[in-house]
Amino acid sequence: MLKTNDIQINKIKLEATNISVTFEEPEVHPEQYIFVKDRLNNYKLYINSEYSFKSELQYDKSSQILAIGINIIIPDHYIPKDPNKANKILMDPINTFQMFYDAQNEIYKRKHQKYLNNFD
Repeated sequence: MLKTNDIQINKIKLEATNISVTFEEPEVHPEQYIFVKDRLNNYKLYINSEYSFKSELQYDKSSQILAIGINIIIPDHYIPKDPNKANKILMDPINTFQMFYDAQNEIYKRKHQKYLNNFD
C-alpha cells in the first residue's frame, strides 16, 4: 500500500504554491515498477493543465521498495482565500495521485493475474 512519507507546501514568490510529496511502496516487483513508471507519464492528464507536474521514481531491487516524489506547482489564482477551500485545492492533486497510483496497480494486477492464469 502506498504510504505518504512527507508533504511540503510552500509559496513560490507571490504567484504560485509548490506542493512536494514523497510516497513509498514496499514489496514492488521489478515488472510492477516498470509498469508504474511507464504509466506515470499519463498522470499529467488527470490534473489541471495549468499546473506544473514533475515526478521522480527510485526503485531498490534488493528491498523491492519504490519511492515516488511528486512536485506540483499551482498558480495562486486557483487557490481561494477561504482556508478550507484552499486546503481542498492543495490536497486534490495529492489525493488524485494516490487514486491514480492505486488504479494503475489494479490494472497491473489484473494483467499479471491473466498472464499467470494462462500457465495453469
